[in-house]
This record gives sequence, C-alpha cells and structure tokens, in this order.
Amino acid sequence: MRKIIDIAINDLRIVFRERGIWINLLVIPIILSVVIGLANGAGASSDTASTGPSILIDVIDEDSSPLSGQFLDELRAANANFVLCPLDNNNGDVCQLGGNTFDAAQAETRLREQTSLALLELPAGFSAALESGTNVSIVYRSNEEATAPSYILQAVQATVQRFGASIVAGRVGGQVVADLPGTALGDAERAQLVADIRQRAQTILNDQPSVVNAVIGTPQEAATANDGGFNQSVPGIATMYVMFAIFPAAVALMTERKQGTLQRLVTLPLTRAQILGGKMLARFLLGMLQYAIVFVFGYFLGVRYGSDPVALGLTMVLFALCITALTLALSTLLKNENQAGAITLLLTLTLAPLGGAWWPLEVVPDWMRTIGHISPVAWAMDSYSSLIFHGGGLADVLPYLGVLAALTIVFFLFGVIRFRIE
Repeated sequence: MRKIIDIAINDLRIVFRERGIWINLLVIPIILSVVIGLANGAGASSDTASTGPSILIDVIDEDSSPLSGQFLDELRAANANFVLCPLDNNNGDVCQLGGNTFDAAQAETRLREQTSLALLELPAGFSAALESGTNVSIVYRSNEEATAPSYILQAVQATVQRFGASIVAGRVGGQVVADLPGTALGDAERAQLVADIRQRAQTILNDQPSVVNAVIGTPQEAATANDGGFNQSVPGIATMYVMFAIFPAAVALMTERKQGTLQRLVTLPLTRAQILGGKMLARFLLGMLQYAIVFVFGYFLGVRYGSDPVALGLTMVLFALCITALTLALSTLLKNENQAGAITLLLTLTLAPLGGAWWPLEVVPDWMRTIGHISPVAWAMDSYSSLIFHGGGLADVLPYLGVLAALTIVFFLFGVIRFRIE
C-alpha cells in the first residue's frame, strides 16, 4: 500500500507543477457554478425563486370549497417544490401557462407534453360528500415512469389518508358530543366543534411519520432567494469538473507509455497492480479535491447538502471512483494522446449536460431523461437531488449508489484486464 501511495503522491506533484492548475481547479468551476446558478434562478426575487426545481402539478378543482382548498394546502405542505397550477402561478409564470386560460383540455395537453408531471381532479360535490360521509373519488393521472420518482403519487396518497382521517374524526367527535345527555348544540356551535376536532386531528396526524416523509423528506427551512439555482449548479458543476480533473489521466498514461516511464517503473520492485493503483489513486484524490473546493464554496453561497453526510460522502466517492475506472478503461481503447485528449473532452461536455449537471432533468422530456441516465452524472445528480431537495437519506439514494458502484466495477475490470504497460 505504501508503494501505491508513493506513486500517487509523485503523480500529484507532477500535476500541481502544471501552470494554471489552480485556475482549472478553483477559479473556473466557481465562476461557472455562480453563472449557471444564476441562470437556473439564483438571485431571483422571492416571488419567482423556489427551494429547488419546481414540480408542476395541474389541478382542476370543480368544487372550489373551503374543504377542497384545505386539501390542496395539505398537498402543498408535503413537498416545498410542489407547484399547483394554475393556483400557484405567479408573475414569473412558474406554471408555464404562457398567458393561456387554464381548462381541462389544456391540462390534458400539458400532461401529454410533460409540461406538468401530474393532473389532479377534485369533483364537484367534494365538500358535500365529505360532510355527509359519502365516498368521493379523486382522479389522479401522471406521466411518471421508472426514471421519474413516484413521490407525487405518494404525497397525494398520504394527503388523502391524513385528510380523510381528520374528516372522520371531526364527524365522529361531533356526533359523540351531540349524543351526550344534556348537550344541546346549535348549528353554529356544532360546526365550530367539528372544525376544531378536524384541526386537532390534522395537527396530530401531521406530527406522525408517514411514507411520504420517508421518501421525499420533510419540507426544509425557508429558502433564501438564491437557493434554487445554486442547489442545482454547485453539485452539477462540481461533478463536471471532477471529470475534467480525472479524465486527463488517460492522456498521461499514454504519454508515459510513449516516453518509457511506465516501462521503467516495471523494472523497479513494483507490481502491475501497484503501478496502476498509484496512477488511479492520484486522479481519484484530485477528483475528491475538486469536489471539496466547489462544495465548500457552495456552502458559503447558502447551499445545504441535506442531513445525511454519509450518503453525501458516498455519492462523491463512488462518482469519483466511477470516472477513475472509466478513465482506465478508455486508456485501453484510445491510440494516442491527441485522440485521448479529444475524446475525454467530448465525453465530459456530453455526459455533463446529458446527466443533468447544467440543468435539472425534470425540465427535459421523458425520453431525454431516459437517455440521460446512460451518463454516470445522472445517477450522481439523482442522489444529490434526493439529499438536497427532498431531504432524503442513505436508504433513498442506495439505488443510485448501487448503479455507480456497478459501473465502477465493470469499468475497472475491463480496464485492468486490457491494460498493457508496454
């Protein structure tokens, strides 16, 4: 292990002797994080800013009653990023209505074109049915698939359960009091009693853990005006520049093979595994340094990385390992330094936007989200999104970490088997 570390330290010394290394590690990533963060909504007024990517849910409320309004308030509380359209539209047209009148036909079109992620219909008579204890159906439709999390449906289901339970509690409590001997309540008193019982039941239910809280987390503290943009841009640009830090190892390996440096290392008491391990460890550490620089800067911009540092750290480590392994695999397929430099640059500038490093994948069509998950960046950004925007923990991001770990193993096996010193 000591020999691997020595090789890694020597390679890092060579890297840090390069002119402009700190510009690439420090200056450019920070500038891009700020610029792309501003483009994604950072610095916007509180009227248009949000705590993360807006999740548009179209609502057709044919009842328009206080109870239907209360139900929708409960749904909003399930996730700070939910935007109920057209109810929550603002001067910045967060609902993307474009000045059009919202109706059922437009709602269908918006769902089909994936402008909104879900459509919720509350029927006429919603309030009257609840008051009388009659069953009432809420229509829910969405375009969610395997690549899109089902937290919207889970939020609706949990809201229905809690809201329905409070309605039942109010009706039963009011009936019990009315049946007590010597109790005579007027209509106004009875209505107030039922409302008080419902409110108390709702408060108790909201304090209880639920499936939705486990998946999307509790709403985070009030956001500053720049939270949304920087919460997306900081992990995204950091992830892209990790690739910029690690991919040049493919060029370095070819250069050293051409110059005979690798061959001379073989003459020393070093195994092939130690040589490769040292070379890859150096680039992995450089990638982790890149993450640390941008994430620390992001913290001073107001970005908070969730409540599970273990999950955050594992995401960083596994992504850096995955790109390190991919670099080793690429070095066995490319023929010369010029080709390696061009291909790795192209890969970085393709995998980063494709995987959601520049903008959230929620804003692209479904087919593009599917293609985007070819990129390891998409799985890392899914994990960061769960931790930062939805209050997720290790259990929530394990599927994303599992994909990164599997890719790492495949790339490393391919690279180690094919790599030649000569």
